[in-house]
Amino acid sequence: MISSGLLVCSFYLRKKFSRGNDNVIDLNHKISDEENNEYANIFELFSLFLDEGRQTKDDERNMKLFSVPPETITNYDSETYRATSFAVNSGSYGFESEITDRISKEIKYKRTRNDADIKQFYCLVYVPKDIDGISIQKGIMLFQTIGTYGIKTITTQKMKEFFSEKGITLETRSVSVRMFMEKIIENGSLTKVTLVKNSVSPDSSDNMFISTGREEKSYIKPRLKQNWIDKFLDFLDGKNQDDIFEINDEKFQDIRITFSISGKSRTVRANDIDRFSVVEEIPDSIFNNGKYSKEHLTTHMISVAEAYKDKMVFRLE
Repeated sequence: MISSGLLVCSFYLRKKFSRGNDNVIDLNHKISDEENNEYANIFELFSLFLDEGRQTKDDERNMKLFSVPPETITNYDSETYRATSFAVNSGSYGFESEITDRISKEIKYKRTRNDADIKQFYCLVYVPKDIDGISIQKGIMLFQTIGTYGIKTITTQKMKEFFSEKGITLETRSVSVRMFMEKIIENGSLTKVTLVKNSVSPDSSDNMFISTGREEKSYIKPRLKQNWIDKFLDFLDGKNQDDIFEINDEKFQDIRITFSISGKSRTVRANDIDRFSVVEEIPDSIFNNGKYSKEHLTTHMISVAEAYKDKMVFRLE
């Protein structure tokens, strides 16, 4: 059974060499590059990026090919959002193998180091329109995964290179982790919670050391009380590196959450949660063991972006 999912993250732009939240760019307004060229909004820039993607790019360091077939690009403009969907053709090369017919066991082809195994994945860039005088600074990106394969890393790398040439930095971050964790807990996909704290020896003779290690408490397939869930989700919403999570007067420096998606186990640390990319399974009714239509898939991607939109803050303060 071939499964497919959607890797969801947020993004924003800022002027190159800016720090923190300085010089963050409003996505629906005119954008100027370092040579004072003006673009109507973020989608004019993405259109240029996709146009450049028509030519196959060879990432020799990572031994991957990357291209955007122009016939797969679709633009959307509704009352509340703009979006662009497109496909990425990408695959790795660099090793030899034998392509074998699984039924006859006959070797059909011997793959060389220069043969790239190209697969096609769909992506979506989604930005809400300004509303009630609020200028939107953050958008949503969705990247299709197929089995163990995906294209978020190489696609965002190419995007960052494109924007960097124009004096703009592209940053990607997590998108409504609270909403995702609520789903994980509700669906029973949470398999383990590990609480981590610094452990200092009670023996004063050991206190010549700043710390004597880390103590971990793990709970397998935990059944969590609602007040603990609420406290944990509130903690994630305001997470920063200096935060301490307290349970029964015990202070913990980190929390690891292990959960199951598409039959595979994943673990994420609370201290890294801001850079965590949410993964949503695509229903079998849309992706049926490798069979799907572009229209149904992109419609589903927009509906997923709409759902996360309602849980996001779209300005950086």
